[in-house]
Amino acid sequence: MKTNHIIQRNLAALALLALSTFNSQLSTAFAQGSLTPPGPPAPTMKSADQIEPRTIVNAVNTPGDSGNLFIITNSGSYYLTTNLVGVSGKNGIEIAANNVTLDLNGFVLQGVSVSYDTADGIIIPNAQTNITVRNGSISGWGTGVGSFSSSSLNTVLERLNVSDNFWDGIVVNGPGAVSSCTANNDGVYMYGGGGIVIGSGSTVSGCAVENTGYSTSDNYGAYGVGITVLGSGSEAIGNLCIGNTDIGIEVGGSNNRLENNHVTASGHEGIFVMSGANNIIIKNSVSGNGANNYSIPAGQVFGPLITNTVSGIITNSNPWANFSF
Repeated sequence: MKTNHIIQRNLAALALLALSTFNSQLSTAFAQGSLTPPGPPAPTMKSADQIEPRTIVNAVNTPGDSGNLFIITNSGSYYLTTNLVGVSGKNGIEIAANNVTLDLNGFVLQGVSVSYDTADGIIIPNAQTNITVRNGSISGWGTGVGSFSSSSLNTVLERLNVSDNFWDGIVVNGPGAVSSCTANNDGVYMYGGGGIVIGSGSTVSGCAVENTGYSTSDNYGAYGVGITVLGSGSEAIGNLCIGNTDIGIEVGGSNNRLENNHVTASGHEGIFVMSGANNIIIKNSVSGNGANNYSIPAGQVFGPLITNTVSGIITNSNPWANFSF
């Protein structure tokens, strides 16, 4: 009887040993950690502000003063989250710092459209450096966007639609670049108003300027220039100027380059070199302007002029030729 108990005890021990061998989890069950969750999941990606920190233009971040709705006083990247409506006598946004990018984000700066209102939509009043404004519409101000100091460096304006501004649509007086912008119906109340005005060392390219200026009953009869190139060493390349009241493209300096522009239906001259020397004028097409398609004084570098209006066949293969028809 005793022997049977010993045998049964040994068999039970062997069974337990076999069970622990085939199911290893039994031997490690007591080594597991706490089952309490460590907490909510943490973010695994950077936020938009971490990737590109930007500041909203509003009364809290960019408060204005008696002459400006908003003022940007620190370097950085800024953007709009809504349309902005002007107040008579106040500029919309003044940029008073260097190294600023302002993204209008597809929104509109709408002025009050009061005649002789000198307030500007976006003003860069002093010698600011590295300013970029892009992606939006500006309408109904004194000047739509104005970088007025010739000492400002690297002003970049791109993909802007400016319209119905009292003085000028766009002004970049110092070295900079204006590209892929439209200016329509600007300078309609002002003697000599313009669509786009650039100073020395600037480029205007890929822009469309229409219906600048207005007609009058005085001796001259019309004012308004589509694109004005002032100073020296600037370029106007690949632009479209249509129906500007006075002149399509005007040059008032030396060593500028006008290339591949199309100018039509200006009230007086299509392309007019007012002063200066050694301006390069090549590969332009000008048609249907009131007084002269081209008014080019001596001392310029002017590509051959093709004026074949009889058969419409181009007979001059010079790659630098200008067209007049």
